Amino acid sequence: MHRLFFYLLLLMSILLTSCYTYVEEELNIKPKLVLHCYLIPQKDTTILNLTNSSPLFGRNPIKKAPVTNATVEISDDNQRWVRMEYDSEHKMYFIPQAQFPITEGKTYYIRASAPEYETVSASCTVPYFREVDFELVVEEHTGCMHGREYFPEPHKHRYLKWTDYKGEENYYMFYQNYDWWSWSYEWDWETGEITYSDSVLRNAWGMLQTDDNKLCIFSDHGQDGQKMSALLLVYHYGYWYYDDLDEVTLLQTDVHAYSYERAMWEDTGNSFFMLEPVKIYSNIKNGYGVFGAFTMRGYPIR
Repeated sequence: MHRLFFYLLLLMSILLTSCYTYVEEELNIKPKLVLHCYLIPQKDTTILNLTNSSPLFGRNPIKKAPVTNATVEISDDNQRWVRMEYDSEHKMYFIPQAQFPITEGKTYYIRASAPEYETVSASCTVPYFREVDFELVVEEHTGCMHGREYFPEPHKHRYLKWTDYKGEENYYMFYQNYDWWSWSYEWDWETGEITYSDSVLRNAWGMLQTDDNKLCIFSDHGQDGQKMSALLLVYHYGYWYYDDLDEVTLLQTDVHAYSYERAMWEDTGNSFFMLEPVKIYSNIKNGYGVFGAFTMRGYPIR
C-alpha cells in the first residue's frame, strides 16, 4: 500500500511538471512591470521603484531586477506629463516636489513603459490630513493575560486613541522611527572561525503592532466619526514592548495604500496544496504593484 502511494505521488509529480512546461510554452506568458510609488506631500521628493515580475511557473524564479531603461511619467490632469529621472545609484526613479508638487485632495496619474513590456498606468487621489485628536494613553494594569502568559505584577498598557473624521472613508497606519545596531559575519569553513564586522547604527521605520500581534492598519468602516483605539503590543517572546516609545507617526492613507499594505503584511502566507494562493492587491493596469498616497504627521510622546 505504501509503495503504491509512493508511485502515485511520483507519477503525479511527473505529470504536473510536464503540464507546467507545456502550458508555459503554449500561453507564451511574459513578465510584467511591477510599479511601487507613494505620493507624500510632506516629503521633498517623489520616488518610484520599477522592477520585473517573476515567471508564473518554475521552481527557480528569476530574481526581480530594477528596470532601468523605462520612460516613467507623472501628471496631475492626465493630459500634460512630466518625466521622472532615473537614479542609477539608488536604482529608482524620482522627481523633486519643487519640479512637480504633490497637493492634498488632488488626483494624480502615472504611466511607465519599457522595451518588451506592456505599458502600465494607474491613478490615485492624495487624502487630506484630518485632525483626529490623536493621543497615546498609558494605563497601569495587573493580573492580565498577554499571549499565553499571565502577569500578576503591575505593568503598563499603551493605547492608541483617535477620533475618526466624519463623513469620509478614512484609513490609518501607525509607525515608529527607531535606531538599531546591525553587523555582519563571515564563516571560515576550514578553521570554523567566525569573524564579525563592526556594529553600525542604522535608522528605520517600523509599523506598530497591536497586542493580538496584528499591525496597526485600520479602516473606519462601520465607525464613521467614532472614537477609535488599539492596545499596543505589551509582551512577546520574553520582551516588553514600546517602553521607550517617544513618538508615533500617523499616516492617513488612500484606499490603495491601505489595501496593498494590509494584503502584504496580514493576508499573505503559504497556501495549501491544490488551493489558490492569496492575491496581493494591485491598482496597476497591465502590471503589478501599487500607486497610492498618504499624508503623515509625527506626535511626540510626553
